[in-house]
Amino acid sequence: MMRALRIVTAIACIIAFAVPCLAMMNKVGTAGALFLKVCMDPRRVSMGEASAAMVGDASSALSNPAGLAGLTGSEFFISDAEWIADIRLLSGVYAFELPGRGVLAFSGVAVDYGEMPLVREAEADAVVEQFRPRDVAIGVSYARQWTDRLYVGGSFKYIDQSIAEYSSRGIAFDFGTVYFTGFRTLRLAMATSNFGPDLRFDGSYKDKYYIGTAYVEEEKVYGSYDLPLDFRLGVAYDFDVSPHSRLTAAFDATHPNDYSERIHLGAEYAWDEALFLRCGYTSNAEEMGLSAGCGLRLSTAWGRGAVDYAYTDFGVFQGVHRVSLGVSF
Repeated sequence: MMRALRIVTAIACIIAFAVPCLAMMNKVGTAGALFLKVCMDPRRVSMGEASAAMVGDASSALSNPAGLAGLTGSEFFISDAEWIADIRLLSGVYAFELPGRGVLAFSGVAVDYGEMPLVREAEADAVVEQFRPRDVAIGVSYARQWTDRLYVGGSFKYIDQSIAEYSSRGIAFDFGTVYFTGFRTLRLAMATSNFGPDLRFDGSYKDKYYIGTAYVEEEKVYGSYDLPLDFRLGVAYDFDVSPHSRLTAAFDATHPNDYSERIHLGAEYAWDEALFLRCGYTSNAEEMGLSAGCGLRLSTAWGRGAVDYAYTDFGVFQGVHRVSLGVSF
């Protein structure tokens, strides 16, 4: 017990010192592979993405992998997000319990941007073609209950981005903890997402410019770019409203490496653990703000089924819809 508390305290101190240092180097809009920042779980999205301390489901592999440690049995999760500018994101997770040894999960996220025009310079002519950009991330996660109060988990991700004939590949790591304080259902969580080396697109390009009256052509390689590193601290608590209902309140504070800090607030009302109503708010997120959603859990012959929906107000971009399907067995 005391050892677990010391571990959590040490991690909290590291993050507490790291966040101010990162704040001094705030580089707005400079990270790449931004699809990794999109939350793919409608449950968490509808709660304002206050997700760090949510546990017990397969989708934890896409946010705080430590939450996987609360999973029993096996679970399959798929989700679809209709993002802004007609971009579509698909994700899937398969997680299963290793009795007495933790929980293992395999996940994937893919982005469909649709076809785009490509203009090439061929001597004095311009040739117009079509190309389809692609972003893919494939991951494996592992989590276990370290003590009776501490969950620990991590993920390894392989990232592949493609624009026309140019590709960028790399790896990233997620890791996190969830600590049950012992005061009723109060739990604290910490998570770090997308920690890894910089990425770079392969190939080269010709930089053409003038120095005085002299025309210069120079072959250059593409520059590197940061992954969207994110530090997250979270708190969650379950209130017993009646013998058949509960209300969960969640709070997250995040520090991304390409933007200033954000606050996430969320609430979930559950009736008999079958019907769910949710709402949330994200501060300092420009167009994104309010979110809401609902969920339904049913028992079937194949196991327990779950359907969740989330709507996020994106201001001038209108709304973003997300839906997911989960099966536990």
